[in-house]
Amino acid sequence: MARKKAQEKLEGANKGSQAKTNSAAMSIKCNVCMQTFMCTSTEAKLKEHSENKHPKEDFFRCFPCQTPEAKAAEITKADADAAAAAKAKLDAPKEKKKDKVYKGSK
Repeated sequence: MARKKAQEKLEGANKGSQAKTNSAAMSIKCNVCMQTFMCTSTEAKLKEHSENKHPKEDFFRCFPCQTPEAKAAEITKADADAAAAAKAKLDAPKEKKKDKVYKGSK
């Protein structure tokens, strides 16, 4: 029984394609050439792109999302989202635990 549930859980987790997940993670875009980068790209990689592909352009012209103001706004938005999620978790009604039924107890 437990093995079957675990198998069903694994099958449910594997739905969807890796390509869709990867394309959703491409959240940083160069405003000059419109090339996309993974959300985990480091600032050094973005600077390297800016220097190699657009030497006449400013780094912040290519990636306005990397300005200190934009990063600060992103951090405060993330903090607000985390606080809202924590509040929702606290406000949610707690589920009552089910009594265990043992074989042969009835």
